[in-house]
Amino acid sequence: MEKIRLIIIDDHDMVRQGLESVIGSFDQFEIVGTANSGKQGLSLVESLKPDLAMIDIIMPDINGIEVAKKIKRDHEEIKVLILSMEVSSEYVKSAFQSQVDGYLPKNADVKVLVEAIKTIANGEKYYDEKIKEYIFKYFVGEESLAVPKIDQLSEREVQVLKLISEGVTNKNIGETLFISPKTVEAHRNNILRKLQLSSTADLVKF
Repeated sequence: MEKIRLIIIDDHDMVRQGLESVIGSFDQFEIVGTANSGKQGLSLVESLKPDLAMIDIIMPDINGIEVAKKIKRDHEEIKVLILSMEVSSEYVKSAFQSQVDGYLPKNADVKVLVEAIKTIANGEKYYDEKIKEYIFKYFVGEESLAVPKIDQLSEREVQVLKLISEGVTNKNIGETLFISPKTVEAHRNNILRKLQLSSTADLVKF
């Protein structure tokens, strides 16, 4: 199996060295380069074409959000994972708008970090639970989004929608919310109708 090729962009030497040591200890990963600034990181992306770039947000020259935005604009195939202690709603919102593939706080468990890298490399998104909350609020509250607002959903429908977005089956949603799978399906259909969507895949994207 081909290794997942990564670069680390972080201005803290200790963080870069620690990540390189931890991630490099897994056979499925290969650290092909590290950078101590946004500018250097962009140069590495151009020369090395990694599978995934792990990026801090606060850096002395170009902040990580701008680096991520440029990478996604110029190299759509390269995955981006934001790894930062900055988890405010504004940073999460900016990162999400930049189409990053994942976002984790720096204090995330190693097991979570490894799972995030694998998930993202496989073409899926990975967000910390706190990040998910901010993203969900972003979808609910932002007027400028070109998607239907969901404030017309009932509290139960919002609960069902959140579980659907996490890939939970009708049966397990029913067990979690103490309702029947048939009721879950009814809620699902109502959500689709209210949000003017046509499939479960559309709901997950939403």
